[in-house]
Amino acid sequence: MSLLPNTLTTSPTTTNIAVQSLAVIQVSGSDAEPFLQGQLTCDLKQLTQNNWQLCGHCDAKGKLWSVSRIARNEAGFILMQNRSTLAKSLAQLQKFSVFSQVNFTDVSEQFSTSVVVGANAKSAVAAQLGFTIEEPYHYQQQTSVFALTENAYLLVQPNNIASPEPSQNERYWQALQIEHDWPIMEDVHQETFIPQMLNLDTLGAISFKKGCYIGQETVARMHYKGMNKRRLFQLTGLAKSTPTPTNQLEVKLGENWRRAGAVISAVRYDNDVIAIQAVLPSDIEATAQLRIKGQDDSKFTPCQKPDETESINE
Repeated sequence: MSLLPNTLTTSPTTTNIAVQSLAVIQVSGSDAEPFLQGQLTCDLKQLTQNNWQLCGHCDAKGKLWSVSRIARNEAGFILMQNRSTLAKSLAQLQKFSVFSQVNFTDVSEQFSTSVVVGANAKSAVAAQLGFTIEEPYHYQQQTSVFALTENAYLLVQPNNIASPEPSQNERYWQALQIEHDWPIMEDVHQETFIPQMLNLDTLGAISFKKGCYIGQETVARMHYKGMNKRRLFQLTGLAKSTPTPTNQLEVKLGENWRRAGAVISAVRYDNDVIAIQAVLPSDIEATAQLRIKGQDDSKFTPCQKPDETESINE
């Protein structure tokens, strides 16, 4: 299947994407829920056996260590986050857990992770697993299934369970995340952004009602005082080299170029168009001309402006 913009979820051909970039963390122990409630931005009281939540893990200043998906399983909770952010994020969780009955185990090597996407993804997942997914999250026989959209499913299965050979590589997973504005946070940006800068508030990943957690004071102040001036944007354009999370963006102001923000992730499509996920000033113009710093011939423009409407957690 050719990788072109906005074709993954609408294609009649189901795509199986092998995902190596996600870590799988098992959280267990009698204090697991209250401990995580005091660490993560989401409200675990809203987490049932049949749904999952996006959440952030912050330092004391409200800067993100990681962005995760969390769900319940028979042992407690499963956390899914980018592998590159795991070491520092896990170290922080373990540091604060010394007086709690909670255990964090990296079980990434015991599981295979894949994404099934396409117009017929639901039926393809049912055929593969032997049961139909009717809820946002399903756990059965040590297999976790996250319904990301109605046409995209994240599967976490034990290595001893046979699964179809992947038909595409991780570039397709990266494109899917960028197209749906799901933040792809890497270790280079740890302790850099508050959750709202990665749009976690509009994605329902922050509860402003649940009470205290690490970094809550900064996150709440940014929310209630309207102090956040940066947002996650999607850009499209052309460049000789595909940008990386270490690249910076510049914006044209008159005849000059000024620093605009940071690249979070980027993917090159088969037609050489590049999509970028980047943190930029929230008031940037839709007609703004941007380029990658050091690539003077690169050209990018913002896609639709992010929805700044607060989630139902307000």
